[in-house]
Amino acid sequence: MQTIGIIGAGISGLAAAKSFKERGYKITVLEKAAAIGGVWDRNRFYVNVTTQTTKNEYAYSDFPMPEHFHEWPTGDQMNQYLLDYAAHFDLLASIRCNTTVLDMQYEADAWQVAALDNCTGSNLSYVFDFVVVCTGTFHEKYIPSFPGMEAYRAAGGEILHTSEVTDQKLLRDKEVAVVGFAKSATDIATQAADISTSCTLLYRKAQWKVPRFFGNKINLKYLLFSRFSEAFFVPYHKTGFQKVLHSVGKPLVWAQWRAVELLLKKQFRLKQCGMVPGHRIEDQISCSLGIAPEGFYEKVRSKKINAVHTEIESFTTDGVVLKNGARIRPDLVVMGTGFRQSLPFLSGHYLQRICNEQGQFRLYRNIINPKLPALGFVGFNSSLFSTLTSEIAANWLAEYVSGNLSLPVPGEMVKERMLIDRWKKRTRPISSEFSGLCIAPFNFQHLDALMKDMGLKTAAGRNPVYNFFKPINPRDYHQLLKRFRTRKGTGTETGQPVTGGAPALSGN
Repeated sequence: MQTIGIIGAGISGLAAAKSFKERGYKITVLEKAAAIGGVWDRNRFYVNVTTQTTKNEYAYSDFPMPEHFHEWPTGDQMNQYLLDYAAHFDLLASIRCNTTVLDMQYEADAWQVAALDNCTGSNLSYVFDFVVVCTGTFHEKYIPSFPGMEAYRAAGGEILHTSEVTDQKLLRDKEVAVVGFAKSATDIATQAADISTSCTLLYRKAQWKVPRFFGNKINLKYLLFSRFSEAFFVPYHKTGFQKVLHSVGKPLVWAQWRAVELLLKKQFRLKQCGMVPGHRIEDQISCSLGIAPEGFYEKVRSKKINAVHTEIESFTTDGVVLKNGARIRPDLVVMGTGFRQSLPFLSGHYLQRICNEQGQFRLYRNIINPKLPALGFVGFNSSLFSTLTSEIAANWLAEYVSGNLSLPVPGEMVKERMLIDRWKKRTRPISSEFSGLCIAPFNFQHLDALMKDMGLKTAAGRNPVYNFFKPINPRDYHQLLKRFRTRKGTGTETGQPVTGGAPALSGN
């Protein structure tokens, strides 16, 4: 069997492990944390965190979430779900936790991987025919540096990243300041408002947030997770319907987005909050689109959350100086400033082949780069339902390694990449976030491309009108992939590895 090394045991790493294992490859998963789960490792998520995507849409295609799970699963539920997934498909024996990958070098037609055993401190070495990087877009927490931070800490002040707020005791009976406007920041501020002595939210720019239920009635999945909703954005490659919609139908597109903005303004009473964004909602919707925490805007209006539109200038021994000239004296500053995408185990000469000067990744289908042999990426196609996009990318990559994909020559791949880069700069600037790895809101366009590459249908149902308007359903893809596995002879039932040697690697 060929040996496959997989770096990371989160959502993407588990999907990759299953996809390669069921095709008969020998897999080894290296995970630096003490447990699997990635962002859903219990040591990484903040208190009372929930998913942004509804449970049926955030599940793997062949492993539904339990009925008793919340519509928006909690962090604990997601952690248990991933543990159950790994156990069900017999992946746990192949996972090496507490193993940090330090360096990778491609020599003698294989990757020589140097790693560290975090528990013993001993050096480890592995040799893999192919390596799959599944570290995702949330690799390391980001806390910006400000003057005076050390003096503030030395005087007894605390500075934490949102992911470090793992217990409400850290917020209780304290003067709390939260920095940011993304999901984690507003989630923490909403909780702190009820249990802290005071809560101040510092934000640079108001962003559009969406409710779990539009108009308090319609589940957001019906308005955001369908092919119909995706058609209202301008992609780099338009379908026939989109060509009509974005030419003669432009007034309809404009009116639709203004209606959505009006609905959000009224439902959240954004003017009273002083939080009406200054940009169009269609220019923002991407992977960073946040769901408004229940009660957030109400607490802003009632001043339980003191929302201040400004930034930090510096820290002092007794507080924080703001750019608007004001001073606050929090006991705890919580940084909702997100994560950085990082690949510290890849040398610079490898990174130069897959990233441009601005740190934007150059990957065909967000999965491979022909300039790097025997290396693939899963989970570098963030979306509004990343579990599914990672799963389909993992199957795509396993088929690529097995020699079952007919891809364009490298020159054609580069040409398409340049086309997408031009489209991002001219039409879709927001697409540069997450190092250019977010494929939202064009989730279906991306999935369709991967499915067609694998010679599969893009929809399970026979009614095109129904398929156009219904929300994404991962279980549809289970049926499509099952037919594919049976036809290709790479397995019969999900989770059952085939016997015999794997085909030779391709695309080197």
